[in-house]
Amino acid sequence: MPEMMAIGDSLFNGVRSLTINKDLAYWSAPAQVARALGLADFVNPDYPRNVVINLEEWLKRLEFLFDLHDNIKFWDNCPHSSLDQFDNIAIASAQYADLWNRTADVAQGQLDALHSQLGPDFYWINSHLADQFFAFNTRFLLNPRGTAGAGGLSPLAIVTQRRPRRLLVSIGANNGLWSMGFDAIPSTGRIGGDTGPFNQHDLADLKELIRRLSALPGTEDGVQGVEHIYINALPLPSGVANLMPGPNVADQPKQYYFRSYENSFGFTYGTLSDAQAKLNDQTVQLVNALLRELAQQDARIHIVPIDAVISSYDFKHKDNGATIPIGDKILSNDMVAGNTSGWRGGLMGLDGMHPSIVGYAVMAQAILDEITRYEGVQPLTPPSFQAAYQADTMLTNLPVLWDEVHDAWLDIRRKAHTAPLAVQPSNLVDAAVIRLMKAVRFKTH
Repeated sequence: MPEMMAIGDSLFNGVRSLTINKDLAYWSAPAQVARALGLADFVNPDYPRNVVINLEEWLKRLEFLFDLHDNIKFWDNCPHSSLDQFDNIAIASAQYADLWNRTADVAQGQLDALHSQLGPDFYWINSHLADQFFAFNTRFLLNPRGTAGAGGLSPLAIVTQRRPRRLLVSIGANNGLWSMGFDAIPSTGRIGGDTGPFNQHDLADLKELIRRLSALPGTEDGVQGVEHIYINALPLPSGVANLMPGPNVADQPKQYYFRSYENSFGFTYGTLSDAQAKLNDQTVQLVNALLRELAQQDARIHIVPIDAVISSYDFKHKDNGATIPIGDKILSNDMVAGNTSGWRGGLMGLDGMHPSIVGYAVMAQAILDEITRYEGVQPLTPPSFQAAYQADTMLTNLPVLWDEVHDAWLDIRRKAHTAPLAVQPSNLVDAAVIRLMKAVRFKTH
């Protein structure tokens, strides 16, 4: 029975810049919490290679198609871990209901269906990359050895079986936050509607999640059970790095909301007015309020105020927003850049949504603060922003092509938004960028 486990989505999986691999899993927020608490036996996923996509590596050369085809074939062959099970089983792309519905067997069925549907095209770039990524990652995390008969357990079923004393949960971003921040989709400022971010189905799933968490076995008769459950609140969408001031508003005043926003990175192009950005924040605030209300039904459930913590680092909007100085860099929640336009950003990866390793250290510290509050446990070695920075190859060695690729792709998306039929690759760089983005277009929800 482990001391601690983690479940959820990409924000606990350790994804950075649309990529997950063994090194990034090692620096995920749960892994940093475990090391700070001295939990040497906390088991991280030992991915044998990145799961399908490696955006940062591909940006170093823009010749990645062989890698992509080879990675798909590698993961399709069901590689096994050297470990029997992992303590961090958060799955990128997961939504609320996936915590009790998603299993390795479900993922295998999804892959089998894709093979039947696509034939040889299974190994080529297309819209099915999203399903492949989700299925390969699920299958590996929930049944690492590929053990026959062991693929029918969901993340929550595994937690029930293993009975960790402490459970960390980060879920809900893919039920609405992702679309608002990555795609710049406006919401109504309400929750529980028929469609849109955090609709009535999402809220029903959130309520069901809390019910299922409350049903987890506690410690009884000397048998260890789940004693503490820490759930991350969701950060406000306006604070993510991907939403930057819109292109037609020069020198916008630094107040809480800019007059307009655009999604700096993405696979579609979207804009938000200041009023729409405020309504998006209001939507997430309502979700967090509901989460806190629901959590009151079980004294074991504690809400980690990630919303407040990330807002304190909202340098993008506020003159007093916190930053992290590292050497000659000032890390902030601006969109990352560093080669042609001067250094900025650094708390989030190239997709503007997933934290950098330093950003995950911020999250880990917030979780540790709540563990200290509710359990009286002090971290032995608190997360070090300097150590996190040194481990972050994106920050210490930002891909040389990133600024050029980012600017070219943003320009392509802007043009396609206004005249999609007229947009064609105008040069070799644009052609390469379009090919690259087609290959990484898997994380759109």
